[in-house]
Amino acid sequence: MVTVLIAALLASVPQLDAPKRSESLLPAMDAPDAALDAPLDPSRSVYRVRWGIDLPVSAVGGAVGLARLLLTDQLVRKSCPCDPSTLNALDRSAVGNHSSVAGVVGDVTLITVLVVPPLLDLIDLGPSRELLEDLMVYAEALAVDTGVEAATVVAVARPRPITYAGNANLIAHGEGYVSFYAGHVSTAFAALAVTSATLRLRYGEHVWPWIVTLLVGASVGVDRVLYGWHFPTDAIAGGVAGLAFGIGVPWLHARGSFVNVHVVPSQGGLALAGGF
Repeated sequence: MVTVLIAALLASVPQLDAPKRSESLLPAMDAPDAALDAPLDPSRSVYRVRWGIDLPVSAVGGAVGLARLLLTDQLVRKSCPCDPSTLNALDRSAVGNHSSVAGVVGDVTLITVLVVPPLLDLIDLGPSRELLEDLMVYAEALAVDTGVEAATVVAVARPRPITYAGNANLIAHGEGYVSFYAGHVSTAFAALAVTSATLRLRYGEHVWPWIVTLLVGASVGVDRVLYGWHFPTDAIAGGVAGLAFGIGVPWLHARGSFVNVHVVPSQGGLALAGGF
């Protein structure tokens, strides 16, 4: 399933030699709103979207995530009681954590991260086809991230720290064995990275959005570890995965240059220099 998702995502990349067009990108969809029927503004449109591929890819990713939620008990192998002494020193420190405050803070932060960027985009662009393109890329990145994360946690079936600590309810249920990698963390990083990529493409912002992405994403990781729901290595892996999808999906759809690479003189020859 993961291979199908990634292959479909790669297939959604627009042809680089395709001419820019001002006609509708949604020939099969009759948008009633006149704003959505207006020609694209080249100065505002930063993504090429292929709706016939991007929508199914997003649907598959979401379906895999939903299947994980509904069928965890049936899909995940249960292997505890577990011995914490078998863990590495870093992860062993998370066994016994169970801060309900950290759990609530992490949930609230994630909800805020998911809701605020689309709202700000709506305020910035208004009801427009450029907004639809942004939302499609945003949703696709989150959906693919969710699908891959769901498939990974089922395949790995790593017990949570609180499961290692002997929580009887989690030992007996599949939800206690989906620790790797951290879904909250990967989702937060993916959402923030897509937003940062969009700001990079539309406004040339290179620094502060990525600082916010790292700080807020890392805070979600800390909260999930303190809550006892994930090990530090789960949170790190989730952050890496979220960044990969949050950067990769916009890069595949970007109209402009996402990474600038140049050949520059250097001592003894030439070198490649790039800017992100």
